[in-house]
Amino acid sequence: MATQKVKKLLSNSAIFAIGNLGSKIITFLMVPLFTKYLSTAEFGTVDLITTTVNMLSPIVALSIADAVFRFMMDDESDAQATFTTGIMFTVFVSLILLLIYPILRIFQVSYAGYMIMYLILVIIQALLQNFIRAIGYTKLFAFNGIFSTVIMASVGYYLIAVLGQGVNGYFLAMIASAAGSIFLISVGAKVWNFLFLNKFNLELLITFLKYSIPLIPNAFMWFFTNDASRFFIVAIVGLSANGLYAVANKIPTIINVFYNIFTQAWQISAVEEYQSNPKSKFFSKVLNANVALSMISLSGLLLILKPLMRVFVAPSFYEAWKLVPLLLVAAVFANFSSFIGTMYLAIKRTRDIMSSTIYGMIANILFNSILIPKFGVQGAGIGAVLGFLLVVIIRYRNIQQYLFLKVNINQLLISMSGITLMMGVNYSMQPGLKSFSLLLIIALAEFIINFRALKVLNKVENNRI
Repeated sequence: MATQKVKKLLSNSAIFAIGNLGSKIITFLMVPLFTKYLSTAEFGTVDLITTTVNMLSPIVALSIADAVFRFMMDDESDAQATFTTGIMFTVFVSLILLLIYPILRIFQVSYAGYMIMYLILVIIQALLQNFIRAIGYTKLFAFNGIFSTVIMASVGYYLIAVLGQGVNGYFLAMIASAAGSIFLISVGAKVWNFLFLNKFNLELLITFLKYSIPLIPNAFMWFFTNDASRFFIVAIVGLSANGLYAVANKIPTIINVFYNIFTQAWQISAVEEYQSNPKSKFFSKVLNANVALSMISLSGLLLILKPLMRVFVAPSFYEAWKLVPLLLVAAVFANFSSFIGTMYLAIKRTRDIMSSTIYGMIANILFNSILIPKFGVQGAGIGAVLGFLLVVIIRYRNIQQYLFLKVNINQLLISMSGITLMMGVNYSMQPGLKSFSLLLIIALAEFIINFRALKVLNKVENNRI
């Protein structure tokens, strides 16, 4: 019989799964459309700009959305003061961004208008999403994911496939999606019931910023650890190569979808568990279940990788499959590091989270500068694996001083050995019955090895050490 806290974690995960899976399936199905109507260079341009916006959003908003979520979870929190203070600060930042637009026009920055508008909508959307998740509107949060993605898909199809607007159509679809999301959350949660101008609290804002400001350099450095490879690829290999890299990154998104479902629920459980029992073994059980699910998902994707890419992308993008295996491993390590990072947020040790990201950033920049000129785009995948692995090791060792966390190292090493074998089969053998049989045998072994950790999670007790 699962304990109450496991039930809550799984229940929240199921709710978030509905929204995330629905939205990501739609996004996944739209990739063949985008690769059909956009060239590799155009797709590379879109990916580069959206990556830049995603990098800038937590920086320009000073990560205030993270502070609103975390402090809203405290028992003594004032929902009206928290929301009003957070949203007013976000609106102030948005006005500053509008003033920057004429400067970008002077320097003839491409797609400057789209970038500014999308960036403003993204930071407002992030604030609203974090707030409704903290106050328990999990179903609205989940449905919002599907709703905004449907807008993106329908508007994108009309503008790109029907009207042939290419890159402009893609950006307009993203803007429409973010705007629709903001509208749905505002109406669904009746956020005006939480907005009172006289509730703005400067002292509370300062408290928020003390928590969130250390996350700003962390967010920027995380970008270098995670996404800076795109700029190296564009500079060294070209936009078309970045287009292939961007498409290859869509496959690891499948793993990220399931992890994001889990982490949205885990953030809530981690805060509650730490407040009640900092030394609980619950953290370790969930970590090992996380490892198990990641290994099973990774082996499953490597099993069907080549046939999936045959039907998933246009023929001109098929060669991107060669980049996928390493990017899958990098995505798994990135998720492990984010899992531990969530614990730092739960214990409000945001300064401690930064040092590991610094090392990861430096490592990734060095790896990219050395490996991409030598191995081309594949070097970016190698660099990502090594960079995220370093972050995982540093965070795992550091977090031990605050709470109990122990990974099943034998399970992890055996699983990664199997994953390495599957990568070798994919790279060395042509698609066929023999290669598929080998991959299937290894994938089944991965499932057997890791299923045990999932069963253990179901029996976790509220132990103290």
